[in-house]
Amino acid sequence: MKQSALALAIAFALAACGGDDSHSTSGGNAQTLGQINGTAASGSPLDNGSITIKDVQGHSITVQTDAQGRYSADLSQFASPALLEATGLIGGVPVSLHSVATQTGTVNITPLSDAILSMSSDTEANECFLNAAVCAAKFDSAKLNQSQASLKTALAPLMQAVGLDSRADLLRTAFAADKTGHDKLLEMVEVSAGSPPGTIRLQSKRSQVASTVSRDQKPSPLPADDLPDLSRLDELAEQLNAAYLSADGLDKRLAALLSDDFQFDGDNAAQYLAREMEDAGYGETYVGGRFSPPKVETCYSAALCQISMTVRVAGMAPSYFRMKARLQKEGWKLAGNDSPVSLQMDAGARQIISAPDNGSAKVSLLNLVLSQHARHDNPVYSQPDRPAAHIVARSAQLLADGKAILTLKENAECAQLEPQELASANPDYHCPVNYLTPDSFAAVYNDALSRNALKLRFYADDRFAQPVGKDFSPRAPLFTAAEIAQQAFPALTSDTLQALAKANGASDLKLAWQMPPRLWFNSLLLDMRQKGQPQRIEDNAGALANPLTLNARKSPTLTSPDFLRVTIWSQDKQGRGLYTRYQLR
Repeated sequence: MKQSALALAIAFALAACGGDDSHSTSGGNAQTLGQINGTAASGSPLDNGSITIKDVQGHSITVQTDAQGRYSADLSQFASPALLEATGLIGGVPVSLHSVATQTGTVNITPLSDAILSMSSDTEANECFLNAAVCAAKFDSAKLNQSQASLKTALAPLMQAVGLDSRADLLRTAFAADKTGHDKLLEMVEVSAGSPPGTIRLQSKRSQVASTVSRDQKPSPLPADDLPDLSRLDELAEQLNAAYLSADGLDKRLAALLSDDFQFDGDNAAQYLAREMEDAGYGETYVGGRFSPPKVETCYSAALCQISMTVRVAGMAPSYFRMKARLQKEGWKLAGNDSPVSLQMDAGARQIISAPDNGSAKVSLLNLVLSQHARHDNPVYSQPDRPAAHIVARSAQLLADGKAILTLKENAECAQLEPQELASANPDYHCPVNYLTPDSFAAVYNDALSRNALKLRFYADDRFAQPVGKDFSPRAPLFTAAEIAQQAFPALTSDTLQALAKANGASDLKLAWQMPPRLWFNSLLLDMRQKGQPQRIEDNAGALANPLTLNARKSPTLTSPDFLRVTIWSQDKQGRGLYTRYQLR
């Protein structure tokens, strides 16, 4: 490792002295850059994302990545160092990755380059980018070199296991997003901000062992035992794209992609395929869509990993596809989610703004919809002459390190399991789906989640004695009260609010909104009512334009609405849903 650090120090020293790849400015006090290129990826590439680049002198440009996450940019007018921010979707979740260009040539943008920038500036990478002029002054080549050396000490066993040369420069050595070498390293390690700022937490996605890394302290290396062979994992996306080309024959094409032990929301392979064909008939499907290369979320063994993909279907907002994948003799196959029942479990947050009383309230939410039935047998999907639905689960527990932190019991009227310890976020809803999460609960939840020790377990009885199916793993951490207090939410513009104040069922409406940094627009819904008149309910129908025109479902007789609500949904980089609901009348 000492030789690697020395090589990096020499490279940065040459850059600082104005090597062949750099140019002096006319003043002679700062370097200018030139052509740069590289890959933006987190294992899976940043597919058609945006890269914004700016320097200390205020120059700024934006370029796009291609489907493989590759980009190039002319920085001949930019002073060194320049900071880079890549935004877009990876695995169906919004991401924001950062890097730093000190000379021309390759500049990679990955979670590891993000970590190097944070460690070198003692600031979270996104804050560093927002305050580029101030932040760039905090680091130099020695700090960049020292930060990378610390990261490589922690990653040394993993780098060796994936076949990545220890001399590789994580910032400047070119790589392809192909699940080998550098890219496989990105797939096998989770990178997150630590505390204090400038500290990084690395966690192996295979062993779940974590290590804290800072610029000045030697970290503990992460183990690299029993890693999966990911070289053929991207084939799944290609096969799904081919399977969903059309509804005709979808079930036969999709059948070849399912594992021998497939189970999804209680459906076996045959039941899942039948439901997919039925959904295709209703237009609720991925038919015609494009699946991005998979991102690895975690691996339970060398042959079983949790993956996610971005799915883009024309006329719809991008969505995510999340399943387990199993490595069989023929390659990687979809293995479902092992849940014995239909379920939805997501972290989120809500802001309600009430115009009548000028009130505003923000809360953290757990979106929890746990049916007692398998997906194909769910009473929600009514079928003529169908026998009574079979109840699979009569109770459930959310376990942290094997200890129950939440108990769920049946609400027979709603055919669902509901938590006993959490209050509904909508007390007037007969069948609640959103629950308030106090900080004491969120702390235990988030700690267990960070160690992959949070599991949802189902039981066939109401005494938590007869487990049924396999455990389910939640995806994202809950918001804490402190985070909610600081969190900015989507907001309608003042012009839009003024127009809505005068609107009725016959109005042409053009709605505009402001989306805070680090949030991505997902959808919008208008709900207008008047007693005795047809409702006017319109959504963005997959359109992402801002402003958005709504005039497809006017209700001319709705002349004096007594109820008007607009909701804007967004997503953060951890896939959590944040929405603002305006109660205007």
